[in-house]
Amino acid sequence: MSRVRVTVLALAGLLATTTVALCVALLISQAPSRRGEAPIRLAVAENTAANRALGLTPPDFAAARSATWRALRQSPYDPSAWLRLAYIDAAEDGRLDEEGAAAFTRSYELLPFDQYVAVWRVGFALENWQSLTPETRARVRAEALAFARTSRYREMRTTLMGVTNPVGRLPGVLWTQRMREERAARLNLGAK
Repeated sequence: MSRVRVTVLALAGLLATTTVALCVALLISQAPSRRGEAPIRLAVAENTAANRALGLTPPDFAAARSATWRALRQSPYDPSAWLRLAYIDAAEDGRLDEEGAAAFTRSYELLPFDQYVAVWRVGFALENWQSLTPETRARVRAEALAFARTSRYREMRTTLMGVTNPVGRLPGVLWTQRMREERAARLNLGAK
């Protein structure tokens, strides 16, 4: 046998062995434990459990926080989980404290522009404006103005105008005015 053929056969054998080992590991991880549960809960299951706990009446903040931390241990780069921690912090006592503000900031560090939560995140930020650092405020402003240039303009404008926190209302009004001016300028350029 040629040296090339031996190398190819060895690599094929290694690939087959690795595939079988991975399949066995997957089967073992999915096998029910003595308690009838899978031994490994994925981050998505923890996120679902956290959201379910928040959907209860009244919300179970402790269970939601615990499930969110379990999810973050598995997937620390999940901006939605960090946002959920900030929400839980604010919802529990009506104000965003330092820990919640840090979780909120972390969501921006991980994903500065998030098309799925931008409108909610900007609204939440403005409702808790006094708790945010100047750096986080700048990130919120950048996201709000960026998404105002998209098809979500009306949604963002409605959110900005609907802020009830007096401290966050002023930036919302100013940003709305800027959005209108930029939009008018773009429409005028397009008409020429």
